[in-house]
Amino acid sequence: MDIEGRILQSLRPRRDGVLLRSDVNDFGSPTQVSAALKALVEKGLITRLDRGVYAKPDKVEQMGRKALLEQAMAKMEQQRTQDLKRARRRRSDPTAIYVRQLAKREGIVFAPTFADLWAKAVTKLAGDEVKSDKTDDLLVALTRAGKLSPRDMTRLVIAHHRNLARV
Repeated sequence: MDIEGRILQSLRPRRDGVLLRSDVNDFGSPTQVSAALKALVEKGLITRLDRGVYAKPDKVEQMGRKALLEQAMAKMEQQRTQDLKRARRRRSDPTAIYVRQLAKREGIVFAPTFADLWAKAVTKLAGDEVKSDKTDDLLVALTRAGKLSPRDMTRLVIAHHRNLARV
């Protein structure tokens, strides 16, 4: 499915009819997403309310531009609050702290290999949304360097993601 189709598909189930640019950033490169949004606006399938804020045209007629913008601003504020909570959780996550300290002590940094970049590209093209954070990347680097066994890495990844899920 192309980016335009994915954007429309993500907009369909939304009751509020509001779409933020941040909601679709992972669908492609910034240039591709911008081009897809612009094409959808030109086709009349979505309406641009403000920078990075789009809506279904029927919702704009039904609720009005101002009401939808207020909803979008509230949604953006809610996302910022959640992002701050996640950032605090990551800083206080004992697993992430342990992994950062271990990597620092061992002098290990994550450097993506060609295989990593290829796997990320294939995953993105398949439509999956798999995201690794810095802790996941450090765990991979520590395992590649032989500082962690695959079994230990798996345990730490599970513990890390359980801590993240608590947010």
